[in-house]
Amino acid sequence: MIYRFAECELDTTNQRLTRGESEVAIEPQVFDLLRLLVENPGRLVTRDEILAEVWDGRIVSESAISARIASARKAVGDDGKRQGVIRTHHGRGLEFVAQVDTSTAVMPTEKDQPEPPKVKYAFSVRGHSLAYLVSGSGPPLFQLDGPPLSKEKAWHIPILRDGYTAYREGRTLVQMDWAGTGLSDSFDDALSIEENVEDIISVADAVGLEQFALMSESGACLEAVTLAALHPERVSRLVIVGGYTEGRTLREPEGRPEVLKTMMEAGWDHLEGGIATAFMTAYFPEGPSEAIPHMVGLMQQSASRDFALSMRDRTNNASTTHLLSEIQCPTLIVQGRNDAVHPLVQAKKLAAGIPNAELLVLESANHLPLPGHPTWDRYIPALRAFLDG
Repeated sequence: MIYRFAECELDTTNQRLTRGESEVAIEPQVFDLLRLLVENPGRLVTRDEILAEVWDGRIVSESAISARIASARKAVGDDGKRQGVIRTHHGRGLEFVAQVDTSTAVMPTEKDQPEPPKVKYAFSVRGHSLAYLVSGSGPPLFQLDGPPLSKEKAWHIPILRDGYTAYREGRTLVQMDWAGTGLSDSFDDALSIEENVEDIISVADAVGLEQFALMSESGACLEAVTLAALHPERVSRLVIVGGYTEGRTLREPEGRPEVLKTMMEAGWDHLEGGIATAFMTAYFPEGPSEAIPHMVGLMQQSASRDFALSMRDRTNNASTTHLLSEIQCPTLIVQGRNDAVHPLVQAKKLAAGIPNAELLVLESANHLPLPGHPTWDRYIPALRAFLDG
């Protein structure tokens, strides 16, 4: 549904907010708050209702609530002094006081972005549940994220949705939440690489895929390389984006602190905090800048701090060098030339170790290519050409 108010337009289907002619980048919880208020105009929405809708009933600090309210006001051109859109009733809740045009509220047309894929579930060989999504049609492409991302929530973030839409053009796109993240069963500690590989196969079996192209981003290259090497009959083509063969602990001088992990420890639980934003900016120094708040909030909502740190420790100490020569399928490696997270030398080691691998170097300091960056228009045609053989 699309709601119009105060020169703004809130699209609750595609989770987009525009003000004037520009799309406004907002964190998912801020969007949830705006949606709750705009769907109840002129009514006092109590604090308990806000906690239930935006935080799933969890206990949160007053400062976190105030930060979300301030962000919501800023997004719609309001402020705490004027309160022309969102009015605070101290100690009670919030009221959406701007006039909402419900007479022209419409369902999105076919030209708008499609509905996100529905979440499905499979069981792992160890019995925990795994959330996965299937969309599109055509030859299967199994896409793996490196950081812990809830795929269901990721589809509501415009820049990620645009990327997924490009991936699934002419293909059946399969995505999953790693065990411990998103809508899969939660864990305090990250599973091993081998256990995650078993989970990928469990999801592929649930979808009915005997063989599929496998695409990995960032740290997911560890599982992708392991799966392709140990189960060559399942992987038809392999794509590694922003990957590496030796974790940071193995390639850095002994005793050197891992700065990004320190930033995770300090900033993970501070929603929309400067440390968390700086952490994500290190991965995407060239932007687009409007993507950073989206991805910061998504990562923080997709996994606990302890799980994220456990996952990082595991990847920092891992190596797949011994498996590279066992990969039999065609392989494409994509790397930003000036990527400081996983340097180009690691991509070269992957390309040298995997028989007949191709290396595509993008002129970028970003860790991964994103829609809206100049390299995207080179990356997507190259990806499709490789997948098409």
